[in-house]
Amino acid sequence: MFFCQRNTFKKMFSKNTGLLIGIAVFGNVLPFNLISLSEIYVDSIVASTLIGTMPLFTLLISFILFRGTELNFFSVFGLLVGFFGMIVFINPSNLSILSTTISFSCLIIFSSFCYGLSANLVKKINNNTPLEIATFSTVLATILSFPVLVSHLFFSGNSEIFHLQNISLESFLSASILGVVCTGLAILIFFNLIKIRTAVFASQSNYLIPCFGSIWGFLFLGESLSQNMLYGLLLIVLGGWMVNRSMINK
Repeated sequence: MFFCQRNTFKKMFSKNTGLLIGIAVFGNVLPFNLISLSEIYVDSIVASTLIGTMPLFTLLISFILFRGTELNFFSVFGLLVGFFGMIVFINPSNLSILSTTISFSCLIIFSSFCYGLSANLVKKINNNTPLEIATFSTVLATILSFPVLVSHLFFSGNSEIFHLQNISLESFLSASILGVVCTGLAILIFFNLIKIRTAVFASQSNYLIPCFGSIWGFLFLGESLSQNMLYGLLLIVLGGWMVNRSMINK
């Protein structure tokens, strides 16, 4: 069975080398590292909303690069509503926020673009199950992330990261849930949705991220909800609904 699976992965990689590397880099390595860095300085509510713009990028990439989606007035208007909602949410008129977090907010937006590109690349792979694609791309991403880990260990100047006994049980459980549930299971479900429907359809699930991010941040982290955040959140969800509705009516 092991050799059968190894031959399957070997054949899979030989046929889809560029696509799998692209999925690993743009769907895992870049966004995972950039979002992890940015969330040190950006509230989870803001981060989750910016990540929620991923469906907008998925639709644009599908249309511009892969010609996999036709744009109509309703979908374009939905894109504009969603983008405007993102602007309202981050409130660029607040200079104190811009001066400290705008660069990290831009990194999160770029990560959303990466996720959108990765979703379209997944759709391009044929004759492989979502489990095979998820497994191979995740293993490949782990290998590609190893240099990042090594550079952090040896050049960060923080010797405490070598002492695993300093990791608390709470941190270990949080990391485990993040890896198994929020990453492994979520990727598998997401890839299944892409295969069953389209990358654009599957990406609509990301509009739930701001909702749950806001709820969890408010309940567990004591983060505040401002009026402009609520207005922006409603606009982003409305934009996603309009885009999805335009696809259903085609």
